[in-house]
Amino acid sequence: MSARVIVAGAGPVGLTAALALAQAGVAVTLVEKRAALNTASKASTFHPPTIEILDRMGVADVLHDKGQRVERTQYRTAQDGVFAEFALDLLADDTPFPLRIHLEQSRLTPIMLAHLTRHPAAEIRFDTEAIGVESTESSVTLVVQGPRGVERIEGAYLIAADGARSQVRTALGIAFDGTEYGHRVLRLMTDEDLTRRLPGLAPISYLHNGNKSASFLKMPDCWRIILRVPAEVDDSAALDEAWILDRLREAWPGWDRVPHTIHKDVFGASRRLAATFRSGRAVLAGDAAHLTNTRGGMNMNAGIHDSDAIARAVAEALRAGDPDIVARAADARHRIAAELLIPRTDRTVMGGLDWLAHIRKTAADPIAARAYLLTSAMLDMVARPAMAVSP
Repeated sequence: MSARVIVAGAGPVGLTAALALAQAGVAVTLVEKRAALNTASKASTFHPPTIEILDRMGVADVLHDKGQRVERTQYRTAQDGVFAEFALDLLADDTPFPLRIHLEQSRLTPIMLAHLTRHPAAEIRFDTEAIGVESTESSVTLVVQGPRGVERIEGAYLIAADGARSQVRTALGIAFDGTEYGHRVLRLMTDEDLTRRLPGLAPISYLHNGNKSASFLKMPDCWRIILRVPAEVDDSAALDEAWILDRLREAWPGWDRVPHTIHKDVFGASRRLAATFRSGRAVLAGDAAHLTNTRGGMNMNAGIHDSDAIARAVAEALRAGDPDIVARAADARHRIAAELLIPRTDRTVMGGLDWLAHIRKTAADPIAARAYLLTSAMLDMVARPAMAVSP
């Protein structure tokens, strides 16, 4: 197969697309504006269908070897303690990986890049930023700025995984409408063992006290604590230890101090969806296509699902000479984002006491609990027959 495909962005979404294409025998050029892979602490949750994709691509070992296995999800209130718990082994008949894994995405991307470099038809260009797109019926050209100045890279298709501020999406004139949530997110990392304070704390736990809440995620080498920051509180105030302690006590009054902190930051939260995921021979994926709240850890996973589906469609379209295959795949991923991904993350963010009552009732019924886990694990957001796992 001689046609070359361009991928913009070397995060987990772009690397998924590039590696899937290379493994399908498609020549691929991957461009990344940074000088190297991004090592910043970002997404960290891998859901079952994502693990399936990465396993099929041969890069999942790092998740199993280095990641934190999460086999139950827990809900607590300050008044009742643990009031609901979901065991992910209820999904044992639905996926070969009935769990989620917590691991920094920066631990995965070097493995993916190393696998990509083994393919002689894969070209990787760092320090190369997309600045424009030109498209015809039969090809697409990505205009880039790099060490050699302005260049034009021509390909049969372009997959844009260049992030929330996607230059490709902007160049294509695709609207990215949405709204900011009424809060930001404070992320605190601690090397303390939080199970000493909260015995029995599950690797993913949600503490609620009325309409106040805090989330706790066990990572391989630390715990992450997630708190909401109201719009009227600026970042410097939110990072103040006294403010953090007050918020922790709102969710659970037993805190006597803030756990030893190894890192903390504040970032925005918004919901946005591209008006379309395709324009000519260019297709959007991941943050370039959709943004959601971090709760539930779905957006990076959905981006990997985007890239996997679109890359496989591109490979099939090149074999069949039928670009409609790519259009159908892009439109299907757009529907999933619009009808499932964004509404689902909205519900988890906006749910109040009614949501907690629903969770309590659901956890008590194994049939309802399995149905809930199928959706929270994103197993309904992928084409299951296409998710064969490597022997």
